[in-house]
Amino acid sequence: MNNQQGGMTKRSWGISLFKLFAIAPWCLIILSTTEGVRARPASVFIPHLEEIQGKLPAGLPMRLPAEIRIGQPLDIDESRLIIRVFPSETPLSFTVSLFTCSRGSFPCFLGSFTATSQTNVSAQRELQKYKEKGDRITLAPNVEGYLLEGPQQNPSYPFSAVMWQQNHIIYTINFPAIERQNILFMAVSMAQQQPLYPRAPIP
Repeated sequence: MNNQQGGMTKRSWGISLFKLFAIAPWCLIILSTTEGVRARPASVFIPHLEEIQGKLPAGLPMRLPAEIRIGQPLDIDESRLIIRVFPSETPLSFTVSLFTCSRGSFPCFLGSFTATSQTNVSAQRELQKYKEKGDRITLAPNVEGYLLEGPQQNPSYPFSAVMWQQNHIIYTINFPAIERQNILFMAVSMAQQQPLYPRAPIP
C-alpha cells in the first residue's frame, strides 16, 4: 500500500483510481475515476472460477473484487490462500471464503464475500442494522454500502464488514477490522466489477 500525505492512499488497480475521504464519522465517500470495468476477478479466484460458477444458485449473481488487498501487519501471501465456496439454496445465498491454512475453519479464516437474495428476510434485517449503525459509503453510482466496524460493537468483534444492496442482491464483505481501508477498497471493486453468473451444466 502506498501512503500519501495526510494518511491518504492512492493506487491504480487497472480498473480505477480511488481516493478515500472521511467526510464525517457517519458518512464515507469513495470517489472513483473508472477506466473500464474488468470482467475478471482477482487472480487468486481464477483457478476456482469453474467451481464458483458451477455451484452458484440460479438467479444469484456473485461479485468478487479485482484484487485482494491485505496490508501490514497480516502480510499474507495471496498465492497461498485457500478458497472455499459455500452455496445455499435455503436461504438463497453464496459465500466465497478465504483461509490461510487447512487446519480448521476458525483459526485459519481470513475473510469472505457473500451474495444473498434480497428476498431473504434475515439478510434484509441485517442490512437494516448496518444502515442504522454503520458508516455510509458510496461504492458506485447509485450504490451505497454501510461499514460496520467490529471493535466498536458491543460485544466487540475482531472483524468488520461492508454490506449493500445492488441489482436486487445483498452483498457482504467481511475481513479483519485492522484491514479497514482495504475492506473499503475491495467493496468498491466488488460493486464496480461485472458479476459472475451460474454456468449452465454441460449436457
